[in-house]
Amino acid sequence: MTTVLVTSAAGGVGRPLVRGLSARGVTVRALVKNDAQASLARRDGATEIRVGDMRDIAVLDEAIRGADGMYHAAPTQIIDEGPIAEHIIELGTRHGLSHLVFHSVIHPEITELPHHTQKESVEKLLATQSIPTTILRPSHYMQNYLDFWEFIRGGLMPYPVSTTSPMGVVDVEDVADAAAVVLSAPDEHVGTTYDLSTETITRDEMATAFADALGHPVTAFRLPPTAVVNQVGAAGAVLGGVARAIPTLSPRRAIHVLTGIREAPNARGIRSWSPQARENYVQMMTYYDTHGLPVGDLTHLPALLDRAPTSYREFARREVARRVDGTRR
Repeated sequence: MTTVLVTSAAGGVGRPLVRGLSARGVTVRALVKNDAQASLARRDGATEIRVGDMRDIAVLDEAIRGADGMYHAAPTQIIDEGPIAEHIIELGTRHGLSHLVFHSVIHPEITELPHHTQKESVEKLLATQSIPTTILRPSHYMQNYLDFWEFIRGGLMPYPVSTTSPMGVVDVEDVADAAAVVLSAPDEHVGTTYDLSTETITRDEMATAFADALGHPVTAFRLPPTAVVNQVGAAGAVLGGVARAIPTLSPRRAIHVLTGIREAPNARGIRSWSPQARENYVQMMTYYDTHGLPVGDLTHLPALLDRAPTSYREFARREVARRVDGTRR
């Protein structure tokens, strides 16, 4: 039976990927950071667990040894992916890894975005080595905005990007499904790079999709891109957004907004990130604020999935159904 190593197995893509591979009868080995994440991975169907920091070559060596395939995705807060990729190539070659799927990013050639150029460097490195490789380039995740779920539930959609910036997006669960397809039939996908994009949408349009799903108004508003390093400026923007929403804000929804205000300063666990990782995030949001992010080739994802990808409206309806459990909003 095939054994596939999944790094970042408790992450946004990792969890549905572990579930999807397990459902296909694949033996999943999960690499996670701690025991709490190990418990999640086991519940998702991983039968083998490795705990540790992927930047540690000894941890990677133990994780890769005996694996047939590997799905590698580095967390956003890791700002230098090069050494990890070099170790994967060295160890994968030594241990006979037969297929590597690298989780890259849409348009890695955008030089203004450090996160993208890191991915481009790894892609170039992988092109020079012998392990059979497939590259997936996902667009901006639909799920990113769920970091502000309590605000959305209350009728507001804050984010450190203009509400009119055109963003190419994709559902994380579709990314995981595509990855499972690729890992389950490596011979069909080795040497190929796939764009994983669904549609282009503005945040005003996202807010409309959630308003339709929730049955009450949702107003998008812009936080400053520097919100993660300047919480005073972010607080002012939040208060302004709340003030604009007051005419339609019911007491019940106001409770959700207050919860959102309490949770917002540590959205995505950003307090634990290094200063450079925070600065890279600010650069990313500043770029998106001005330029948005274009989609890639829209034919790749439906071909991999053999179905239409999840639209943003479908995503909004699904998340409301999951999170609200049929109660009135």
